[in-house]
Amino acid sequence: MKKNFVRVMLFGALALTVSTTVTSCKDYDDDIKNLQEQIDKVTSTNPVSTEDMKTAISSAIQTLQTQLQTAIDGKADAKAVQDLLKTVEALQTALENKADASTIKTLGDQITALSEQVNSIEGTLNKTKEDLEAKVADLTEKLAGAASSEDLKKLADELAEAKNELKAVTEMAENNAAAIVSIQADILELQKLDGRITALETFNQNAASKDDLADYVAHSELAGLVDGEVLELLKDNGSIAKYVNDAIESQVLAEASAINVSIKGVDDKLATLSTNFETYKQEQATAYQTVTGNITTLTTFKTTIETALTDGGYENFAAVLTEITTIKTSYGYCATKEVFDGKVEAYFADYKKTVNDKFAALEKRLTALENQIQSIVYIPEYEDGQVKFMSYYYGEGEARKMIAQADPIQVKFRISPATAAANFVANYTPSFDAQEIKTRAAEEIYSIEGTPTVDEATGIVTYTLSTTTDKSYAISLNLKAKDATKNLTDISSNYFPVIADYRVITSVTLNSPNQDVATMLSDNAASKIDYGTGAKVLMTGKDRAGNAIIDEAISESAVNKSFAVKYTLKAADDYNDFKIGETNGVLELKSYSSSFNNKKVTAQARITMKDAAGDAVSTFTKEFAQVTAGEQVIKTLAVNPSGIGTVEFKSKGEEASVFDVDLTGPNYSTLGITESDYQALGSECFDFETGAKSGIKFAFKENTTTNELTVVVPAGIPVNTYNDVTLTVTVSPTQKFTITANATVQITNADYALNFNTDIAAGGTMTLQPTYAPFDKPTLVSFSSDLKNAFNNYATVEGNADNAGASIKFAIDNAPIAGVSISEDPVLTVDGSKYKGDNIAVKVNVVGKNNEDADVTLSSAEKTLNITPTSLAGSWTAPASTTVKIGRDNYQSTFDLANGFSWKATNDKTIWKDGSANTTDWGASPLTVFGVDLPTFTVASADQQYVSITESGVLSLTETGRNLDPSAKKTITVTINAAPGWGTITGYDAGKIVTVEIKLGTASDQPFD
Repeated sequence: MKKNFVRVMLFGALALTVSTTVTSCKDYDDDIKNLQEQIDKVTSTNPVSTEDMKTAISSAIQTLQTQLQTAIDGKADAKAVQDLLKTVEALQTALENKADASTIKTLGDQITALSEQVNSIEGTLNKTKEDLEAKVADLTEKLAGAASSEDLKKLADELAEAKNELKAVTEMAENNAAAIVSIQADILELQKLDGRITALETFNQNAASKDDLADYVAHSELAGLVDGEVLELLKDNGSIAKYVNDAIESQVLAEASAINVSIKGVDDKLATLSTNFETYKQEQATAYQTVTGNITTLTTFKTTIETALTDGGYENFAAVLTEITTIKTSYGYCATKEVFDGKVEAYFADYKKTVNDKFAALEKRLTALENQIQSIVYIPEYEDGQVKFMSYYYGEGEARKMIAQADPIQVKFRISPATAAANFVANYTPSFDAQEIKTRAAEEIYSIEGTPTVDEATGIVTYTLSTTTDKSYAISLNLKAKDATKNLTDISSNYFPVIADYRVITSVTLNSPNQDVATMLSDNAASKIDYGTGAKVLMTGKDRAGNAIIDEAISESAVNKSFAVKYTLKAADDYNDFKIGETNGVLELKSYSSSFNNKKVTAQARITMKDAAGDAVSTFTKEFAQVTAGEQVIKTLAVNPSGIGTVEFKSKGEEASVFDVDLTGPNYSTLGITESDYQALGSECFDFETGAKSGIKFAFKENTTTNELTVVVPAGIPVNTYNDVTLTVTVSPTQKFTITANATVQITNADYALNFNTDIAAGGTMTLQPTYAPFDKPTLVSFSSDLKNAFNNYATVEGNADNAGASIKFAIDNAPIAGVSISEDPVLTVDGSKYKGDNIAVKVNVVGKNNEDADVTLSSAEKTLNITPTSLAGSWTAPASTTVKIGRDNYQSTFDLANGFSWKATNDKTIWKDGSANTTDWGASPLTVFGVDLPTFTVASADQQYVSITESGVLSLTETGRNLDPSAKKTITVTINAAPGWGTITGYDAGKIVTVEIKLGTASDQPFD
């Protein structure tokens, strides 16, 4: 293990020396032999730390890596780098096998030659660069002094060629890494394009046989071309045609068109680029594999060295360093240790700076990636992907005049990634480039108006373009980075066609949505005819190719600039009784009343066409349909489709009940319309929502083409008769009719009558017994009852109600009652601490549960439960004697009036005894459980001056009471007041009085008579 370590260190020292300076060597067989013996006898006499050893080894490895990188950066070709590595490996092998001095010298010479070759390549590049810079300066000077145009052209060509060569050399010398990254990016883009085309071909071949197109598209290269809505369409294979026409065709053809435009112009360049790039790619692959293999070797060295250090076999590293110094001296390295160390330190300082610079550049590029656009693609608005500038002319030949110049247009581009759109305007300067033109104007052909709009969420940027050209071009958006320090790349979009087109107008007309309206109301001021809203100016003439154009809409901006529309009334019929807005085209009567019945008028629009200078060149008039004013006629027809009077109730979720309406026979004449005119009415004439609050309404019969009608009763409509089913049909502003129907929803196939159990008394009366919980130490007392048990057929009725979409509902009829509630189960609960004894009446109904407005009773008769909870008053116990005697022997004492009195609940647990609430037998104060107060003690107001009684019933004489006439007897009645909540306390009335007799002149054990 020690031998291997020393040999590796020797190899590192040799490699380091070769990379700095190489001098001649001589044969030293004896020295090598002696050196090998020293290597075999290395001992650990001078302690050196493991960290120092690791540092030295790492330096050797880094030096070799630097030599390889220097060879590559110095533009050494792949073969030279590979030869260098083989030479280094041969040197290592020679050392391992104890090669003689001659072999080592030969290998050293080979390394020297390779180093010189690397330096020569770099020197040649530098020399070439210096020569070209000198040549550029010389040609620039000669160009300034050129006398003839021929010389000027020749020098200009030479200067351009020299500059291109200088630029190529500079880029090769300084930006090789950037070029590689750029070419690799181009490869990825070409691979993406190839993948998409292949995916489209595969899709075209397999679409008919795929069972699940949505799954196929979602997991193929087409996934990037479709959105969620398209994928939903694909789930139904019947929507394939819509998918192809509406989704993929518009987007894929746009991209394919742009790719085609781009490829056509660069076919030759692509062929050359492909050949050169394949050669370059092979060279780079060979170099990459060589470097990768070398790094693997270095990693093996590193593992071996670290294992040796961990084993602790070379704690004395000073001897190793001494031997390395001896070896260097023995092989003729002339530099002293100080010089050598200085060169090493300088080299590492330079290397560290290079690494730091590269890391700094890398950080800048990583930061730039956040704002750097990877692609920008034009988004077509129309299926053909074209953008059109449209101009208008009037007249022929030299007399032709410009009516309206091309309007600005908007073009949209998708920025990828979308995050780059956030700082798009701040980072890039836009311009539009027109390709394939023979001459180029000094100014840009297409101008950008205003600031582009940027949607940061989608990455879509919209530009407004204007132009004065009458030619068509393929253009692309060019983005140039504003700040070079941000490392943002310039980028261009795909090309798309921009067509400059024009029309030569021979005549124009106005098309109004209401131009054929022939009636209006004479007695309704809201009845007006609006000719202006939605009106469009149409032209007839020829296009650029000379083809006939008939009634084509003129662009809105062109109309606003060059066409003036004025609305007037034709001077005929009763036009003086009408008026019309000159600019908005709203026709109305001057006043509204039945006296204007049958008044007629014809409105017209005059379109004046102006040239670009604003001068009128022609005027055209469009007359609208003659309008007659009259009163609105509303007729009504009641229909009664078969079965609509006995509609069986359906629960919500079932199918609706549908009834056909028959209008044949005299019904059409009743409505004032012929059958053919009725069948020709548009769907917009029918208002099915009129009066449809119940949910029952008229509707068109499925698949009708002649306005056949039905009445639809949706499921869940409660039992009732509905008289509000109405359809309103507007034939014209002066003619309407309504069709009405009545519908009755009923239940005939189930029994909903509830029957009381036999234990329920007549009239539905029931008594509840209290429940104490918990049983041992109650904290509450209440009454509860499952009300379903009050009826012997509850389960049957509940099933019938559920099938009909109804339910059984319980409600307190005399609500609210304190402490009384009914749950949905339904369970009646009475809280004993809140209930005060009111009568409880519960109403029970079977009702429709789908009605939004109110419940509708379905049962034949509602039921009433009269519920009475038993008394919670309890029982009262009094002592055998309730008389207290106070005499001269005890008048200063106190007397416990409550002693012997007690109050018990119905569960036989004591509530109150001897003046205090019982806290032993209850989980909480029994007074709280029952919602009652502590019993109180009262005396007549006239006697309150003689005695004082505490809350617990302890009596004592006041000062006035102690000064009573000793010979007189005073009797005071004390009443114990207990409030039971509800009910009567059993035995309370007979034992609630305590009699206090006072005779201060007699002993309390003596008679007071």
